[in-house]
Amino acid sequence: MKAVIFDLDGVITDTAEYHFLAWKHIADQIHIPFDRSFNESLKGISREKSLETILVHGGAAAKYSKAEKQALMFQKNQHYQTLISKLTPKDLLPGISRLLCELKNENIKIALASSSRNAPKILERLEIIDDFHAVVDPTALAKGKPEPDIFLTAALLLGVSPAECAAIEDAEAGIAAIKSAGMFAVGVGHERSMHAADLMVGQTCDLSLDLLNEKWKQHSF
Repeated sequence: MKAVIFDLDGVITDTAEYHFLAWKHIADQIHIPFDRSFNESLKGISREKSLETILVHGGAAAKYSKAEKQALMFQKNQHYQTLISKLTPKDLLPGISRLLCELKNENIKIALASSSRNAPKILERLEIIDDFHAVVDPTALAKGKPEPDIFLTAALLLGVSPAECAAIEDAEAGIAAIKSAGMFAVGVGHERSMHAADLMVGQTCDLSLDLLNEKWKQHSF
């Protein structure tokens, strides 16, 4: 294992609540029912795909022009950015700071593969951006998760082969993308949605370099 690639939301910090509040703000505005259960279906997918999913859910897929959709996404992002501006290093999920230190001490390369366009800003607010050797720009990709593009790009930026990478995700679409990229998949969360992962933990505090190495050695590509 020469590199570890991280997702952001639900792995490094929990901005899921902020996404929920920002999308609910938009959904309420356009009179589409939106609750926490439906919000789960948006995990790991792009802003564009999230809006389309909401519009389809509300039977309004053909109601808005491209320009109007862009305006809705802009409003959502503005609201979201206001919320994430309050992030501090205290908002790192349990165990992540320790894991990053362990990886750095062993000279294992670190990258971020998040569909969030706000990822660099969030890493700065958490004061960990200097720990990352590469941060993938999701706007430069042809396809988002569950396609493997974002993880393959991360490996390319790090200068390692996909087979030398482990990647950590909390969404089913993310695990599918990791597996399609030919990488060792680490899932954080419920077994139901993480069933395809090579290693599954219930929460981030369970992650450690020792555990990754142990399961990596047992895994055959």
